[in-house]
Amino acid sequence: MKNKIQMAFLIVALLLAAFGCKKQQDYTQPLLSSSSSPGSNEVWIQNMAFNPSSITVSVNTTIQWTNKDAVTHTATSNNGVFDSGSINDGGVYSYHFTTPGTYAYHCTLHPHMTATIVVH
Repeated sequence: MKNKIQMAFLIVALLLAAFGCKKQQDYTQPLLSSSSSPGSNEVWIQNMAFNPSSITVSVNTTIQWTNKDAVTHTATSNNGVFDSGSINDGGVYSYHFTTPGTYAYHCTLHPHMTATIVVH
C-alpha cells in the first residue's frame, strides 16, 4: 500500500513538473502589448475607445487599427470612405489615405466610440 501511495505522489509530481500551473487568460481586460502607446500611424482600440481619438497624418499614409479589447469592434468612416468590418480581439485593419480631408469615424457596434483622422 505504501508503495502505491508513493507511486501516486511521484506521478502527480511528474505531471506538475511537466505541465505546470498556468494562469488563465482574463478576457475581460484589454490585450497587452510590448509598447505602452500606439505608434505615429496607429490607432489602438482599447477600453471601448479609439486611442488616439484624433490623429493627423500626411497624404499617402496608411493608418493601422489594432483591436486590443476582448470584444469585436469596427472602424467605419461616417461618410462611407472606409469600413473595417468586424475586427476581432487582436485583429488589425489598415487603410491608405490618398485624399486630404477630415475623416470622422465610429464603431458601428458601439456608436459612442468616435474618432477623427485628419489628412493634409
